[in-house]
Amino acid sequence: MKNYIKTGIIAILLSLIYWPTFVWMWGRWNVAETYYSHGILIPVASLFFLWQKKEDLLKQKITTSNLGIVVIIVGLLLHFGGVMIKLYFLSAISLMMLIAGLVLYFLGKDMLKKIMFPMVYLIFMIPLPLVLISNIVLRMKLFAAQMSTVMLNKIGFTAVRDGNIIKMAHSYLEVGAPCSGLRSLISLMAFGAAFAYLSGDNLIKKWVIFFSAFPIAIGANVCRITLLGWVSEVYGMKAAQGWIHDFSGYLLFAIAAVGLLVVNSLLTPSTSEEPHS
Repeated sequence: MKNYIKTGIIAILLSLIYWPTFVWMWGRWNVAETYYSHGILIPVASLFFLWQKKEDLLKQKITTSNLGIVVIIVGLLLHFGGVMIKLYFLSAISLMMLIAGLVLYFLGKDMLKKIMFPMVYLIFMIPLPLVLISNIVLRMKLFAAQMSTVMLNKIGFTAVRDGNIIKMAHSYLEVGAPCSGLRSLISLMAFGAAFAYLSGDNLIKKWVIFFSAFPIAIGANVCRITLLGWVSEVYGMKAAQGWIHDFSGYLLFAIAAVGLLVVNSLLTPSTSEEPHS
């Protein structure tokens, strides 16, 4: 009972200290055209990963480490510094440091190792600073437009890229921020990390699956833009801006998720055995 009271008090204190940061994250998760609509699911997933390890965690010997105090102090300084300069991204990052410090101090290094992934996974709920997102979006939409232009020419359409606009014989397609692929990339990286974590004990396999999410997401987005370019040229620009545009976004993520399954299948050795004669 004493441990539950201590945990409750710490949770309440953290909620009060990080309230401005939580409000900031909630706003970024729910703003129009957000790149982090999945943000609310990340803490739930992290708790699920902890629940999966509950038996192992209960058996773990509890120790203490004074190094945790240092980590807590650094985390608090980073938090208050981030809040003071209105850079809540730093404050959100410091939350993971503070959790690590608390676990290290009260439960020990071995327990911290056990919960490392569920804790680090919280990084996928933290929105990047808007100035960084703007820079990434610009580069990604230009890249997507260039690659889609190449693809359209490969399948028989005359297409030329002008900035982020793909010009064809009878239509044109503007690759805006929503079509840059950043939203699907961020979501798929979070999905890929969870999928890799649950895929088995082979560490190399886990990293390969996780990093494969990046090219898969980029490739799926290029295929989506190419599809919209084809629809625009064959059926008209209005058709490409209608339900096909929205549906292709969901299709993109589905194709990318299947891509991760394929990578996992290729990395998983067959367990079938030859029948005995």
